[in-house]
Amino acid sequence: MIKIRLITRPHYIAKPRPLVGLMAAIGLTLSGLTGCAGTVGSTTSYMLPTNMTAPAVAAQFSTQLAVVVAPVRIANYLDNEGIVMQLNDIEVYQAREHLWAEGIGQQLQQRLEQRLALDLPNAQIISKGQPLAAGLPVRELRLAVHRFQGQQTGDALAEGQWQLLDGSGQLIKQRSFSVTAPLADDGYPALVRALGQAWQIEADVLAKELSLSVR
Repeated sequence: MIKIRLITRPHYIAKPRPLVGLMAAIGLTLSGLTGCAGTVGSTTSYMLPTNMTAPAVAAQFSTQLAVVVAPVRIANYLDNEGIVMQLNDIEVYQAREHLWAEGIGQQLQQRLEQRLALDLPNAQIISKGQPLAAGLPVRELRLAVHRFQGQQTGDALAEGQWQLLDGSGQLIKQRSFSVTAPLADDGYPALVRALGQAWQIEADVLAKELSLSVR
């Protein structure tokens, strides 16, 4: 169960699990680069999980509104196929054999829209550019993701900033977020699932903000 603690900027922290297997695998990969430069290893591709846990009844909001989700902007170093692991305070490693099956920015937007649709069953959740239902208050959601990676502390991290705008484009609220989720096991599959869990936690927070914005 994820424990959530609110600090100056929203930061949801869960007890970390050491990345023993994952860090060991990364170490072997890095040490083998010079000796096996001509060897091409097999690759594994991953998709973020969908709807890992159903929202609690109390977390579902009956608000009627139209939510426009803008394309999720991601940091340049995340905009590649390799899953990112932070090795220490200044070094990051981009996996060469453990890849995203689809652009991570697109996956983040899709998973966000799916989760918002569960949390806000009476709302219209659409990507920016799609037609809006008439007669509903409109909210636009913009997100920038600065970090989406594993950490040497043993958890997955999703960090960035979001903006909530009204139908005329006026800013209603802007917040930074930082969410961590522990790995259930060692290895990249566990890291991908933990990243999906961290993103789901933030999506639930955004659903509440959207509901409150029209009261």
